[in-house]
Amino acid sequence: MASRAIKLTLYSSSTCSLCTTARENILRVQKKVNIHKPECPKEMADKYIFDVPVVHMNDQFLMQHYVPEETLLEAIKKFESTGKVERVGA
Repeated sequence: MASRAIKLTLYSSSTCSLCTTARENILRVQKKVNIHKPECPKEMADKYIFDVPVVHMNDQFLMQHYVPEETLLEAIKKFESTGKVERVGA
C-alpha cells in the first residue's frame, strides 16, 4: 500500500504556550511523516492571529488550540487510510 503525502501547517505565535506544545508534538510525530513548513500567507495570519495554534493537514483545517500527540497521530492514520481530513474539535 502506497503512503499518502501529508503536509501539516502550524499557524502559531512565539508568545503562545499552546503553540509551543503543538510544535513539540508535531516535531515528535515528524519522524513518522514528512512535514513541510511554507511561509505563512497573510490571509492565514490575519484569520488565525487570535486563535493559534492551528494545524492544517494538506491545506485543510485539522485542529486548533490543543494539539495532543495521540490525537494528531490518529488524524494522520485516518487520513492515510481514507484520504480525507477530518476536523478534530473546534
